[in-house]
Amino acid sequence: MAIIKSFTALLLFTFSMQAKAQYFKVSAIKETFEQSGEYNFPVLAGKTPAQNLINTFLQGKELDILPGKQKISIFEKVRPQKGSNMGITILNYKVLINTPKLFSVEINSEYTNASLNEYSAINNFDAQTGRLIQFSDLVTKEGYEAIRQFIIKSRKTRLGNYLKTLKNSADQDESVIKTYSSCLLEQDKDNLNLDDLSFQKNGLFLTRRSCSGSHYFQAMEGKTDIYGNLLSNKFLEPYLNEYGKCLLAVTASKCTAPQSQVLRKGAFKGKINQLYPITLLVTYIGEDSFQASYFYDKYGKKTELRGAFNKDSSLLLTEAPNYDTPKKQEVFKLKIKEDGSLTGTWNDGKNTYPVELK
Repeated sequence: MAIIKSFTALLLFTFSMQAKAQYFKVSAIKETFEQSGEYNFPVLAGKTPAQNLINTFLQGKELDILPGKQKISIFEKVRPQKGSNMGITILNYKVLINTPKLFSVEINSEYTNASLNEYSAINNFDAQTGRLIQFSDLVTKEGYEAIRQFIIKSRKTRLGNYLKTLKNSADQDESVIKTYSSCLLEQDKDNLNLDDLSFQKNGLFLTRRSCSGSHYFQAMEGKTDIYGNLLSNKFLEPYLNEYGKCLLAVTASKCTAPQSQVLRKGAFKGKINQLYPITLLVTYIGEDSFQASYFYDKYGKKTELRGAFNKDSSLLLTEAPNYDTPKKQEVFKLKIKEDGSLTGTWNDGKNTYPVELK
């Protein structure tokens, strides 16, 4: 009990200092376009490997562009083009944590395609390496599964109670009930690494993604409490691994993330055939597939990739079809090395070259 109290006190002291300690210098790029909207985006000022990786991931994922590759504006790829109303119309951010160990930023946007949609995501980075941090990095393997089961049970109980309220309401909506009934069945498969992870003074807050991405459902869900779970410092203590304890501690020691031969989200840098520098972004990892994209660093043009896990644990990344300009699809076949880096081949239907990515 004394150890838990001591660790909790240490965490509270750590987070009380965060507002004062600003490890990275963050510049805001602000632009307003009369024909499209208002934009405000963070850029870390500096050229350390960690800063480069953080800037690369954020700009590549959110703005579809590599740092320094814009012609006029860093927002030129995502804002509505002339004569169109499709694209991001509002974009802003909030730095949540900025310390020598952790950089956390929330990105919020509003975009239109067939309808109006809102998007929000929290990105947590190891400030020393620029590596993205996901929940499973902080806890032991057994701890992750124990917490996952606890959270699933909690969320299913709350969603079940919410469903009862919907079914008993005078103006019940069958489409809403159907959506949430389906969601209730799907929650047994929840992957906590897909949640938004927020570091707070009194613990870690995990927020599940919406059962429906529509603006209509998001508005309703904002009034309920069916997705969020606050894990207190006392609750977390038995489940944290050494990396998790180090990241949350006030000491200045460098935290070393455990190596894992598992695909992770983030930016990977390397070369095709030892000649052509590229950047690979892994932005989403599901149970059976993942989403990625890559850029030739010289040109900065984004190519969307569809990822699949092969039975031999290798990765197959295939260029998403582009029906406007049909051509041979580019394909990556990669293996995950013990240190998490990627190695394999790239081919375009004619040539096959080796690839190394870290």
